Amino acid sequence: MTRSTLAQPPHRHATTLLAATPADRLASLAIATALAPLDADAFEPVLQAITVQHLAPGDALLRAGEPGAREFFVLEGVLMSWVGDAQGREVTLAFHVGPGVLTPAIGRVVDGCSRVHCHALTAVRVAGFEASTLVGCMMRDPAVQRWGDSVLRAELMRRADREWALAALPAAQRLQQFRQQFPGLEARIAQRHIASYLGITPVSLSRLRSQERAGQGRVHGGA
Repeated sequence: MTRSTLAQPPHRHATTLLAATPADRLASLAIATALAPLDADAFEPVLQAITVQHLAPGDALLRAGEPGAREFFVLEGVLMSWVGDAQGREVTLAFHVGPGVLTPAIGRVVDGCSRVHCHALTAVRVAGFEASTLVGCMMRDPAVQRWGDSVLRAELMRRADREWALAALPAAQRLQQFRQQFPGLEARIAQRHIASYLGITPVSLSRLRSQERAGQGRVHGGA
């Protein structure tokens, strides 16, 4: 894991909420329907509740212990969810790459407050709305209920797959799995965040990459 001095995160808190444009609502609907089948008419109350935030690299979307009962569509950019461990180290939990979604609120909020920090690794644009809006919509319409269940099931599977990989796979295979799950992300974000997500040190990650390059060199040299 990476050593951090982030006992209290220095990331600027992005608080400005902007009115969503029709294009923002369409983009959010496209993300939602890509996740699971969805009745657009039934989802309209959610789309109408959306507000938009623009984050610069380093801006905080969420901070642990602060109100965080909102759902988010990541329209553009890359966010990272993380926690600080007992030794003050930053532990990466998940990457959220647009177009996509943040972890559902039910999986990261306790008593209305966020259990995790989440900040932008690149310039980011997110569309957010109160989690209670989605809950109300799910209660009124079985189609939205099924959609919400599908999104939550996908998140549970992602967590289970990652927990299994951390426990059962060697670091080299975890790195390959990361590359398959997040194509191109390795070149966009800092090595220390990837190493933390993989459960290794940045030095170990650098060593893995060096071994890969050496192996590729041997293959090409013998060809």
